[in-house]
Amino acid sequence: MKILIKNGILIIDGYRKIDNGAVLVEDNTITGIFKDYQDIIYDKVIDAKGNYIIPGLIETHTHGINGYDFNTCQNQDMIKISDALIEEGVTCFMASLTCETHSYMLELLNKYESCNVSNLLGIHIEGPFLNKNNRGVMKEDCIQDPQLEIFNDFLKHSHKIKAMTIAPELPNALSLITYGNNKGIVMNVGHSSASASQVVQAQQYGAKGITHLYNAMGQHLHRNPGVVTGAMISELFCELIVDGFHIHEDVIKATYKSIGPKRIILICDANPCKGLADGIYQFSGKEIEIIDGKARVKATGRIAGSTVKLNQACQNMMRICGCSISEAVLMASTNPAQLYNLNKGKLEVGYDGDVIVVNNNFDILAVVNNGHIKKDMES
Repeated sequence: MKILIKNGILIIDGYRKIDNGAVLVEDNTITGIFKDYQDIIYDKVIDAKGNYIIPGLIETHTHGINGYDFNTCQNQDMIKISDALIEEGVTCFMASLTCETHSYMLELLNKYESCNVSNLLGIHIEGPFLNKNNRGVMKEDCIQDPQLEIFNDFLKHSHKIKAMTIAPELPNALSLITYGNNKGIVMNVGHSSASASQVVQAQQYGAKGITHLYNAMGQHLHRNPGVVTGAMISELFCELIVDGFHIHEDVIKATYKSIGPKRIILICDANPCKGLADGIYQFSGKEIEIIDGKARVKATGRIAGSTVKLNQACQNMMRICGCSISEAVLMASTNPAQLYNLNKGKLEVGYDGDVIVVNNNFDILAVVNNGHIKKDMES
């Protein structure tokens, strides 16, 4: 099927744009990019009505939605998760798994090995090689020092592991970062008390990014520079949760100015209760309470993931920092595609045909995904 998305402003990749442009998608592949188009053969058409035509959003760090938890859900639930994420413009996503016992993690990896939901990019294992002092909501008894044998066990049970969060200051962490990088796994620094220099060293050993910058890590202190300082002086991609709760708006502005949109990746780091009403729920073995959309561990008050949608994160970034819609596309689509070496994140011939239409406020108006119109302008 040939789908034409026309009459809009094309944001090609966060840097280039085409006024009055059109995109032709055929069997989930972009086969044409046009300006001042005419006489194009197609089966179905979406009229963007002057709005923005952009690549689909890519969610690389989320733990579930609508009560479905990646640590406990079944493979048949993944379609429901994928469909729910489409509503916020997310056309592909990573399943982030919180720390579990080794045996249960292997069970999870075995389960996901047989999951064939097309929008699932792969698995992000958040741990278990984390610093207990920066554990956040992770299960403390499941955290341990890096061991190659355990890591290889993970890889034997799943070919879908695409990312791991690791604390580089732990024993054997640097060699494991190199090993994982050479296996094609994106190794991200996180849940860490590393110094700034240790973060830079981790980059030299193969680390590619930083997990949810500012949260569960050493901060930017002028006599004791931690992971946040390391983010500033390294070239690592930096995940950022822009929900107005995890990070103060002034710090978001400072991050935008100091690190810049070329290295920021917008994420939700959503807990599985995103999309549900305020109430009491379970997440990572803890009772969490959501009030006004803000999730905290009931017993301690610790933040327990977000409930923000990815297009809302784009809205927030534009409002807080005054950045352009092109930069929002860069941070929510092009950058994550670059980090994970995906054939996505750009409106280019030969790239995957994940295309969405948004307005000035980044509301999702239309979605083309997997060769089908999942949401139309009138729906």
